[in-house]
Amino acid sequence: MQDIFGLAGHKALVVGGGYGSGRLTAKLLAEAGASVAVADIDAGRAETVAKEIGGFAVVGDVTTPEGAALVVDTAHELLGGLTRLANIVGLVKMEPFIDNSPEHWRQQMDLNLMQQVYVCQAAGRHMLANNDGADRGAIAMVASVSGIYGASNQVAYGMAKAGVISLTRSLAAEWGPQGIRVNAIAPDITAVPRLIEQVPGTEDEALAMFDAMAKGEGVPLQRFGRAEELAKPLLFLLSDMSSYMTGQCLVIDGGTMVRFPHTTGGRRPGGEA
Repeated sequence: MQDIFGLAGHKALVVGGGYGSGRLTAKLLAEAGASVAVADIDAGRAETVAKEIGGFAVVGDVTTPEGAALVVDTAHELLGGLTRLANIVGLVKMEPFIDNSPEHWRQQMDLNLMQQVYVCQAAGRHMLANNDGADRGAIAMVASVSGIYGASNQVAYGMAKAGVISLTRSLAAEWGPQGIRVNAIAPDITAVPRLIEQVPGTEDEALAMFDAMAKGEGVPLQRFGRAEELAKPLLFLLSDMSSYMTGQCLVIDGGTMVRFPHTTGGRRPGGEA
């Protein structure tokens, strides 16, 4: 089979790879020919996915510098190198800004921004030491549309995700001359397993409910995204198909951001067509 993604022989680490879109990202990377280490805070999940794809399981908490370094260094040792990194870890906690406690801010920053910083630092040390030509490595992070526009009741989360976008751009500028590409995706609401499991009924019923919500909110594609629709863009950003892309943040939102935000019956305010 032709190696259309250019990933055969690459050494890939998926942080948060034991569940949802992380699991699917690990699976796609393995199918594209990469050797994959699946990192997760839950040992059972990491081991299950690693077994599914013929990869390696790594267990650890990346919200501290020491924990992130241990995860990355262990993956590097198991894989015999590190040239690709996908980091899926993140979690939003909804709360009015006026009620945000210092603990809330620490949790949201640690889970959504600082762990990305720690993982990138640890991975960058290994990638900068690679001597296999111009392509020393590629990194793909998960930001959010909440880091691009304002979102009520998720101020800390939005600020953290805006920080991920800034981190992506800054590392792309700093590491680009040294052969490392850094990109991100910014999803809108996506029907990942964590959300589906919170809805009573079957998975199909939950997806139908989410899609009805999306249609009611005017999402142009008339539905919310699926977990695999995050995994596929991450695969793209780690592959040779994006070899001249760095510092970019791909918006995965079904077209929501490009839509005129007001309901005007097809006419502009003031009567102009």
